[in-house]
Amino acid sequence: MTAPVGQTDSADSADSAKSAESAKTTKEALLGKVSPDRLSVSSQRIWILTFLVGLMLWAALSSLPTSASSRGGSNVAVQAALLCAVLAMFGLRSVPLRWIVRGLALVSGLLLARFGELGPLDGLQGSWRALLWLVALSGCLVLSPSSRTIPGVDAATVIRPDQLGSAGSSFVSVTDPESEPSSPRTAVPAALIIAAASLVVASALLFGPRVSNVFPVGPSAGDLIDQRDNRTNNALVARDSLDMTTRPRLTEQIVMSVRSPITAFWRAETFDQWNGSTWTRSVARSGRLVEDGRVVPSPEDLAAKNGEPTLQQFRLEVGFATAVPSAASAVQVDTPEEIAQRSDGTLWSPGAPLGKGTTYSVTSRQIPTDAAALRSTPSAAEAAQDGDRTAAAVMAQFAQPPTTTARVRELAKQVTASSASDFERVQALEGWMDANTEYSLDAPLAPKGTDVVDEFLFVSQEGWCEQIASSLVVMARAAGVPARLATGFAPGEWDATTGRFVVRERDAHAWAEVWFPTTGWVAFDPTADVPLAGTQEATPGANARDWREVTGALLLALGVVVLAAGPVLRWVRKQSERLRTKRRRRAVVRTRWDAAAEARLERIGAAAGRPRGAGETVTAYAAAVAVLLEDPRVIQVGQILDREQYQPDGAAPGPVPRESDFIEQVFSSH
Repeated sequence: MTAPVGQTDSADSADSAKSAESAKTTKEALLGKVSPDRLSVSSQRIWILTFLVGLMLWAALSSLPTSASSRGGSNVAVQAALLCAVLAMFGLRSVPLRWIVRGLALVSGLLLARFGELGPLDGLQGSWRALLWLVALSGCLVLSPSSRTIPGVDAATVIRPDQLGSAGSSFVSVTDPESEPSSPRTAVPAALIIAAASLVVASALLFGPRVSNVFPVGPSAGDLIDQRDNRTNNALVARDSLDMTTRPRLTEQIVMSVRSPITAFWRAETFDQWNGSTWTRSVARSGRLVEDGRVVPSPEDLAAKNGEPTLQQFRLEVGFATAVPSAASAVQVDTPEEIAQRSDGTLWSPGAPLGKGTTYSVTSRQIPTDAAALRSTPSAAEAAQDGDRTAAAVMAQFAQPPTTTARVRELAKQVTASSASDFERVQALEGWMDANTEYSLDAPLAPKGTDVVDEFLFVSQEGWCEQIASSLVVMARAAGVPARLATGFAPGEWDATTGRFVVRERDAHAWAEVWFPTTGWVAFDPTADVPLAGTQEATPGANARDWREVTGALLLALGVVVLAAGPVLRWVRKQSERLRTKRRRRAVVRTRWDAAAEARLERIGAAAGRPRGAGETVTAYAAAVAVLLEDPRVIQVGQILDREQYQPDGAAPGPVPRESDFIEQVFSSH
């Protein structure tokens, strides 16, 4: 039996009201568990935000100082932090998304700024991790939702089924009657993203170095050791001998960066015994463990006792190092690993090698000197004759006749015959070598069994720093001047933005050190432009890099983007709308006879010098064109087209045959 119509309508209305009430209740319950700002963004956007937050946490935590024993634990902590980021973004659904993003950004930023290893890599301060953190932060700020949902969009109309679970199908169809009319959501403007990225990079280059220099940089252990780099051509591997018949490895790879107030050689080792092809030490790997960071100087190291202190901070960028470079003469070292010293005051790691990212600080002392002071200083031999015990010990160890050929000894005596002081003797030897030999990394290796110095001075007359420095030391000793060979690195390339020296493999170097009774050991080298001890502050050189030019260009680009963003976007939108309109009109012209006739009328009018105005009806335009063409029939064409376009739906689909013939006759006559 069929129910009456009135009863059926009443039942349907009751069911609809009950469904609406149930959906509204479900909506209110869900909104109590999911923050509104999550409902206003897509799941893809939330995943991107999660990735950026994880990137910020990784950049901050991976830069924290760790000890060698806790490197594995540190990796686990980083992984756990990334897992926590994912859980926070997807687990704390009732917490506003913006709070989670900004809170984790604040925590990671504080960790990076206060405790992170703020060291440079190829000119970018705060390390690449700090720059990565800034880029991730800018992405979070651009993509995270605002403090409220998008105006005019009810949450129910944008909630996705994957967010609501099983209740999604019944809930999405409900619209809150108290909500405002919905409006489309707008995407993040590309200009805003470009401006934010430019600002971040410019800020990192301009302000990052200066801000990070405010915070102390303590010692920290590096990453895992790369045993593959334990090779003889690695200048950071400590060794007991230096073979002069092998070629060094000189590449563009960055080995370390140094923050130092002075320009100096970064000395790693010294050698004092020469057999014609190899340098060794009087006592192989002699010395002791450094206790409480205090380096015990050798008796002849006068600078370590009386010099002016300077502090250098080093950051290693290679995966294997046992030598610990420093400016001469080291008196205090602060490292994360156990360090030993040799009797000459140089440092090395006797246990585990140092890995990439290791940072350490060295306090060294220098006695400032200049050419005039050294020229007037008595020779070491004269000081020994006057009863100076230190000078006598130095002469006995470092000025004995070297192992070399007779013609090398004779050359040294001839070149220094007219010199009155040790300084003048060394200068004379450097001058002769500058005039008669050439520096070349492609120089041939000395044949096995030959005296390397003799081969360099009289046969090939070209060589690299080790051959040149060895020849200078051997000839200085032959002339009675106490000298030894030092190896390490030239100062490197000064980075004006970070205030650091960037040292590469190609900066590996060897030089001579000559002893003077008033200043101790002084570095000499005819191939590197390095000042005498303590005489020059670290300042930008002719080839120094200055990232401020790049920063200025980025800031200029940022200003252009910001100023032009509005007009450019409006112009782009206008042009895009015009193209879309033209495409739509061409499609209509191909399918409707009245649109094709209207387009033809516009072409005729434009050819007559009367283009159609915006919003002008076909009849009005046809009347204006009829005046120009002096043809009243054009008015009738406009009336026919307007009638066709605005006739009710379901009317005749095309023109009356005689009207079609009439329009074609009018157009053909023009």
